[in-house]
Amino acid sequence: MLTTPLYLDLVAPQIASSHQEAFDLLARLAENRLGMDFHKRRHDRLFLMIGKRVKATFKKSILDYLSFLETNPNHPEWVEIEQILTIQKTEFFRESSQMKFFEETILPEIKHRKFKERDSKVRAWSCGCSTGEEAYTLSILFHQRFLPPTDWNVRILASDVHQNALEIGQIAEYTEESLQNVSKENKLSYFEKIGQNYCVIEPLKEMIQFRKINLISDSYPIKTKFSVIFCRNLLIYMTPFWQNTIVNRLRNYLEPGGYLLLGHSEYLADKKDFQLTKFNAFQSPIS
Repeated sequence: MLTTPLYLDLVAPQIASSHQEAFDLLARLAENRLGMDFHKRRHDRLFLMIGKRVKATFKKSILDYLSFLETNPNHPEWVEIEQILTIQKTEFFRESSQMKFFEETILPEIKHRKFKERDSKVRAWSCGCSTGEEAYTLSILFHQRFLPPTDWNVRILASDVHQNALEIGQIAEYTEESLQNVSKENKLSYFEKIGQNYCVIEPLKEMIQFRKINLISDSYPIKTKFSVIFCRNLLIYMTPFWQNTIVNRLRNYLEPGGYLLLGHSEYLADKKDFQLTKFNAFQSPIS
């Protein structure tokens, strides 16, 4: 049974010195497993949530719990701790200014270039897609721009480290509240009402492949190049090493003239050969 002092320590904004070892271990696990900079997260809330897992798994302490995870890298409990460590905030048409720029400037440029090259294959990647809202936002915009759909081969890869989130995305059923940024016209055209919720229509679901991918893995199970990669509000929680490493890898997956879109609060310390357009959209050289 857990004792009261454990929870008193957990709620403190500054981790008590007696828990410094647990803090250091968690920081190491977060970086090794997810590339995360643990210092960029709120420690008090994290340790409260971890404390619940300590109780659920009948461990003696947080340190005991984390030590168990360290020595059991394939244990199912990792699903729970990864869920705690990562942020799953997402929404349809998130960062509206950037999405409008993508819709009105980037998509027409991609379509023009593809038409000129007589290439009907268009690929996009939503990194850290969470429960799929971003990926389905892209599918709506691609469906509206690349007409008629029978003339184009558009596919979207939606990836995340959380299998549970990916399964929600595959079901593609969302609450009315989560569709607050979706226009009335798009809601009528691309969603079907099921009870109190809304389900994405099949043509959009068929455009998307959900796949579990950890961006700090040695390699990615991907063989194609992308016209655009969305990697928004993910790098901000990474260590500088992994920020740079992941950007380098994503750059290699862009086709000539492809775009990498980051979150509004993220930046590239080393822009490589990218050209910054607007709204944190970076374009690779066309040739």
